[in-house]
Amino acid sequence: VAAIGFVLGGSFATFPGTSSLNAQQLEPFVPPPNSLSQPDNQTETDKPNVEFADEMRDLVIQLSRWAKSYRSDFSIIALNGLELTEYLETTLFAARGTAEPARNYLRALDGIMIEAPFYGYEKYGAPTDDEESKYILGFMERLKTVGLKYFALDYTDKSDAQQAARQKLRNFDALYYAAPPPDKQLSTLAKTPRTPIGANPHIIDNLRDAKNYGIVLDSSPYGTKENFINALLETNYDVLIIGPFQRGTIPLTYDDMKRLRYKKVGTPRLIIAYLNIGTAETFRYYWKNGWRPGSPAFISESNLLARWGQEQHVFYWSKEWQDMMFGTENSYLGGIMKLGFDGVVLGGLDEYSWW
Repeated sequence: VAAIGFVLGGSFATFPGTSSLNAQQLEPFVPPPNSLSQPDNQTETDKPNVEFADEMRDLVIQLSRWAKSYRSDFSIIALNGLELTEYLETTLFAARGTAEPARNYLRALDGIMIEAPFYGYEKYGAPTDDEESKYILGFMERLKTVGLKYFALDYTDKSDAQQAARQKLRNFDALYYAAPPPDKQLSTLAKTPRTPIGANPHIIDNLRDAKNYGIVLDSSPYGTKENFINALLETNYDVLIIGPFQRGTIPLTYDDMKRLRYKKVGTPRLIIAYLNIGTAETFRYYWKNGWRPGSPAFISESNLLARWGQEQHVFYWSKEWQDMMFGTENSYLGGIMKLGFDGVVLGGLDEYSWW
């Protein structure tokens, strides 16, 4: 049996994979030379000589190319980072709408998940500011011809608010999900509505066929992994977006994935993993005791806006960081793919703006 190994706080955890007779081998990834890359002698206190938006785009592009070279139908979904879709920074006196599209970046994506287009941008349940909503919808309108699948993620448990939001999205063929409280933790499945809008018995083997989705990224309220899996098994979501670990450290197995593959009605669905490529999460398997800013070199200061636990800003353009994220079967993405996930939602894309 092939296995993907992950270091977990000094111990060794394995992700059981498919039989070695039919498992594909993931080829090592060698990034092309890049004059914008971090110099070897850079310290965490130096201002990096980096075009931050370009480096984030390039990270997504290279990750996507590697994943799709292994599995062509593997879906890459960007979480936020709408500004990365356009080169406004290189367009003199431009306004959004006249900026040059970032074509290679857009080609690397299959979908975009947009948080709080109508509810919860500043506070759970509160309407998103009208100007912010217009700003988001402007991007969605300009990107309609690209062919990306939209995932709208609001934060409200009010049915009338959800209906109003769906009405505003009627021209975008967007999948809509409204996450329940508390706050914006994405820690449990929605109770309003109790069944997915557009629930169906059809086989879902690509994003185009999906009519709905559910998302849980912090599964700790479920207690055990078995409780979490059982809760997901009782749903008919066409797409499930989850983390590959229970409580950040307990890995899902290949058998867990086989169970989750089927909706309650018995037909297959898509399973998408969440992967933060912009910050180092100290509760993830890869974090080692003794890591601190500057050691290893790609670790920077703490992220004070972390949602689920302590995070550290990273030099995301660093080869060492990128090698941890993708490029071999021992990378984070390599393990996700070996488990049988159908794609990833990439978090941390807005990090370029912090830098």
